[in-house]
Amino acid sequence: MDLLLVEDSPTDRLVMQNKLRHAFPDLSVAIAGESYEFNEHLRRENVDVVVTDYWLGWGDGLSVLQRARKRWPRCKVIFLTGNGGEEVVAEAFKFGLFYYLLKPDGFDEFVPAIKMALDAKHREDQHELIESMVESLSEAIYVMDTTGKILTWNSGAERLFHYSAAEIMGKNGELLVPTNLRAEAGRMHLRAISGEHLGPIETVRLLSDGSRVAVAISIAPVRIDTRAVRAVAVLAREHSAERDRASANGENCRENSRSRQLAASARRR
Repeated sequence: MDLLLVEDSPTDRLVMQNKLRHAFPDLSVAIAGESYEFNEHLRRENVDVVVTDYWLGWGDGLSVLQRARKRWPRCKVIFLTGNGGEEVVAEAFKFGLFYYLLKPDGFDEFVPAIKMALDAKHREDQHELIESMVESLSEAIYVMDTTGKILTWNSGAERLFHYSAAEIMGKNGELLVPTNLRAEAGRMHLRAISGEHLGPIETVRLLSDGSRVAVAISIAPVRIDTRAVRAVAVLAREHSAERDRASANGENCRENSRSRQLAASARRR
C-alpha cells in the first residue's frame, strides 16, 4: 500500500519515517516537505493513506486534506500536529478526516493510527473488489440481513427477477417467494444464519409481475472478520428443466381453464 507523508519539519519527518520503516517494512512511503513536492505527488495514480501536519510553512492541513480527498476519494487522511483547535478538527472531519493526533504525545499513537487507516482502506478495497466481481457475474446474487431485508442486488438479479435495485433494496426477501414456499424459505434462511451452506436447491421464485420462475439457488452465510454471521448471500439461476415443466404446467392450467369455460357455456345453452 502507499502512504504520503506531508511534513515540513525535517526532525518530525525523520521520526515518522523511522517508525514507519520499522512497523511497516513493505509500505511504500512518499515524502512531501515542500509545496511543489505535494503537487508532484498529487499526480500519482493512488495513495492509500496521507499523514499531514496542520501548520505547514507553505499551506495548511485542511487544504492538504481537501486536495488529497479530491484526488483520491477513498484515501485515509491523518492529522499529526502541534496546532489546530477543536473548531479546526471539527471542520476537518466534515471533509473526511480519518484520525487526529496531537504532538508530541501523538508520536506514541502514530503506528496504531496508521495500522487502523491501512486496515480500513484494505477492507474497503476488498469490499469494492467483491462488489465488482459480484456485479460482473451473470447469475442473480443478492444479500439479505438476518431479518430477511435485501441489502445488495446485482445486475443478474435485475435480469432474472425484473426488479431494479432501487425497487427492491430494503424490502424483505419474502417478496420473491410464493406463499406456499415461504415457511421452507424461512427455514433455509435460519439454517444459513446458523452457519450452514445450502444448495443448489431446485425451487420456484416470483418475478416482479407475480409470475413464477423455476430456479436453482445456493445459500451461504456471510461473516464479518470471520465472526458471527451478519447476512445471508443467495445465488440464483434459472433452471431450464423446471422452467419447461412450469411452462407446461401453466399451459395445462390455461387449457383446463378454457375447457371448463367451454363446458360451462355449453351447459348454459
